[in-house]
Amino acid sequence: MSIALPKTLEALAPAADRTARALRWVRWRQLHNMTGALVADARLRISMIAFCSVVFWLGLFFLFLGSFQFISFYVDLANTIIEYLFSMFFLSLLAMLLFSTGIIVYAALFHSRESTYLLTTPASTDRIFAHKFAEAVGFSSWGFFLLGSPLMVAYGLTVEAPVGYYFLFVVFLLSFVIIPASLGAIVAIVVANVFPRRQKTVLALSILAALCVMTYVGFQLWRTPGDTLTSDWLGGVLDRLAFCQHPLWPSRWMSAGMLASAKRDWANAGYYLMILSSHAGLCYLAAAVVARDLYRRGYSRVQGSRSSRKRAGLLFLDSTFHRLFFFLPHPIRLLILKDLRTFLRDPAQWSQFLIFFGLLAFYFLNIPRLGYGVQSPYWRNLVSFLNLSVTALILSTFTSRFIFPLLSLEGRNFWILGLLPLRREQILWGKFAFSAGISLVSTEFLVILSDLMLRMNPLMILLHVGMIAVLCLGLSGISVGLGARLPNLRESDPSKIAAGFGGTFNLLVSLVFIFTVVTALAVPCHLYFVGQDHPDTARYILSLSGLRFWLTTAIIASLALSAAATIIPLRVGVKAFQRMEF
Repeated sequence: MSIALPKTLEALAPAADRTARALRWVRWRQLHNMTGALVADARLRISMIAFCSVVFWLGLFFLFLGSFQFISFYVDLANTIIEYLFSMFFLSLLAMLLFSTGIIVYAALFHSRESTYLLTTPASTDRIFAHKFAEAVGFSSWGFFLLGSPLMVAYGLTVEAPVGYYFLFVVFLLSFVIIPASLGAIVAIVVANVFPRRQKTVLALSILAALCVMTYVGFQLWRTPGDTLTSDWLGGVLDRLAFCQHPLWPSRWMSAGMLASAKRDWANAGYYLMILSSHAGLCYLAAAVVARDLYRRGYSRVQGSRSSRKRAGLLFLDSTFHRLFFFLPHPIRLLILKDLRTFLRDPAQWSQFLIFFGLLAFYFLNIPRLGYGVQSPYWRNLVSFLNLSVTALILSTFTSRFIFPLLSLEGRNFWILGLLPLRREQILWGKFAFSAGISLVSTEFLVILSDLMLRMNPLMILLHVGMIAVLCLGLSGISVGLGARLPNLRESDPSKIAAGFGGTFNLLVSLVFIFTVVTALAVPCHLYFVGQDHPDTARYILSLSGLRFWLTTAIIASLALSAAATIIPLRVGVKAFQRMEF
C-alpha cells in the first residue's frame, strides 16, 4: 500500500534533491580548483604546512607517550583517573569547538558574499545552511583531529589497544564534532536575531565567562591538598574533576567509548557510539530547523543594523591612549590607534588572540599542580624554555596572520593616508609600534607567569624576559618589513594574504629566527643544568664559569641578530614602500 504525497511535496522533493546535488558539486569544484591552484602556485606553502603539521603532531605524540609512560609508574592506565583526564580533555575541546565553530558559522552565514548570492537563488534556507555548516565543520574540526589523534594513538600504543580502537576513534570523532558545531550554529543564529547590533559584546562576554570558568577550575586544582602524585592528592584531583564525569556531557560518552574499545569491550563501545551519534543527529536537526525559521530574518537584521553611530567608549579609548603614549609622535599615535580600532572591530582577530593566549595562561597557572615546581633544576629549566618556545611560536603565528597583511590591506584605501601630512616610512613605523606593543604586553606577562609558577631563579627570569622582548621586536620587524616588500594589493581577505607566498615566506623566516635565538640561549643552560642533575651520565657538562661565558656570547649574538631582524626588513620594506605605485 503506497501513500500518495501532495502535489506540492512531489514537486519540492526533486527540487530539494537537485539543490543538494548542485551545492555538493559546487563544494567539490571549489575544493578541486583550490587544490589545483595550491599545487601549481603554492608548493612552498603546502610543504611548509605539511612539515609544520607533521612536526607538531609528532611533538604532541611523544609528549603524550612520555606522559602516559610516566603516569603508568604510579597508577594503572585502566584506572578511573585516566577516564577523568580524557573527559576533561574532550570537555575542553568541546568548549573550544563551540566557540570556534560558532564564530566561523556566524561569519559564513552573515558576512559571506557566497551566502548573499545563495539567498537570492531558489535554494531553500536549510540547504544553504547545510552547505555553509559543512564548510565550518571542516575548518574547525581539523584542529581537533590534530590535537586529539596523537593523544589517542599514544594511549593506544601504551595499553596495547586492538586495531579496531584506532578505526573507532575516527567514527567517534565525526560524531563528536557535530554536537558543538550544531550548538554553536544555533547560538550564532539566535544572536543574529536577538542582538544584531551587539554580537561583538555577546562574544566578548562569552569569552570572558569562559576565561572565568577556566580560572576557577585552575584555582581549585591549584588548591588540591597533599603532595603531588600521592594518594591524597589524586583523590582531591578526582573530586575537583568530578563535574566532567556528568553522564550528560558528550565528552563523557567520547572518553568512555574510547576507553571501552581500548579494553576490547565492544558492547560498551558500541553503546556509547550510538548515544553520541544519535545526539549528534538530533543537534544537527535542531540547528537545521532553527536556520530554516530564523536565518533569513537574522540576515536581514544584521545587514540592517549597520550604522555609523559614534561610540563614547571609543572617545575614552582615544584620550587614554594619547595620554599613555605621549612620548610618541602624534602621527604615529594616530596610526597605532587606527590599527588598534581595526583589531578590536574584528572578532576573528581578538577572539583567536584571547583564546590562544588565554589557554597558555591557564596552563601556566596550573604548572605547580603538575609537579614541576618540586622537580630538579634541570626539569624546571627545560620546561621553562619549552614554555617560552611555545609562546614565541604562537606569537609568530599571530604576526604572520594579522600583522603581515596590514600594509596590503591599506592598498585600496591608501589615498586616504596619502592626504595626511605623513611620510610613508612613518606608516611602517606606526604598524611596527602597534605590533611590538601588543606582543610585548601579552608575551611578557605569560613568560613571567610561567617562570614564577616554576619558581625559577630571578636571573633566569630576567634572561627569559629579555629573550621574549628580543623575539617580539624581531618578529614585528620581520612581519612589517616583509609585508611592505611582498604586498598583495589585489586581495582584501587577510587570511588569503597570509596564506600566499609572502605570508608563507614570512612565517618561515620567523620560525628560523625563533629557532636561532632560543637555541643559542637554551643550549648553554641545558648543558649546565644537566651536569648538575646527572654528572655521571652526561656526556657534555658546562661549568658555572663556562655558562657565564657562553651565555654572554649568546646574549650578544641574540641582540645583534634581533637588531638585524628588526632593522634590515624594515629598511627593505621602507625602500619598497616608497617606490610603490598605488
